[in-house]
Amino acid sequence: MKKYDIKNPTTGGDLNPPIAFNLMFELAIGPSGAAKGYLRPETAQGQFLNFAKLLEFNQQSMPFASASIGKSFRNEIAPRSGLLRVREFLMAEIEHFVDPQGGKKHPRFAEVAHIELALLNRDVQLSGRTDIERMAIGKAVETGLVDNETLGYFLARIQLFLERLGVDNSKLRFRQHMANEMAHYAADCWVCHAAP
Repeated sequence: MKKYDIKNPTTGGDLNPPIAFNLMFELAIGPSGAAKGYLRPETAQGQFLNFAKLLEFNQQSMPFASASIGKSFRNEIAPRSGLLRVREFLMAEIEHFVDPQGGKKHPRFAEVAHIELALLNRDVQLSGRTDIERMAIGKAVETGLVDNETLGYFLARIQLFLERLGVDNSKLRFRQHMANEMAHYAADCWVCHAAP
């Protein structure tokens, strides 16, 4: 950072030096505790680590999906919106892999395009409001509010799944992640919330 005079892109100021902060839990392994180990912070890691094998199982073609369930552990700094500082999580994750060069269209998108979702987009959040806009997922994709058909398809399917479980549709909303919340590889991200 010093060699190339890299600055903070927002303020133009100097960057702080890197500091160690372990988001994973360290533990002692064995009777003497001399060996160190770390508990995994995400369940999806295995799917990314095994991507080459998963792609091989799918005859080297995309799209394909994989799912995992298991315990994860995080060294959380704050409880965020929860009441308790939780460090152990039971998580289930589905990763749907698409070839970004091949387009992000979904062959069954037309089946769900009419489904209306309650959307809280990032522009509304940036303005300090929490106004929900109800919109058909087809229109949300067409206007660019939702980045692509594949993402739109799965947002609609999540709502249909929750409705089948008995969740009241009027209590569901999809909140778009702010730019600073998204993973580095994400083009768009929405989180489903259910009100009590």
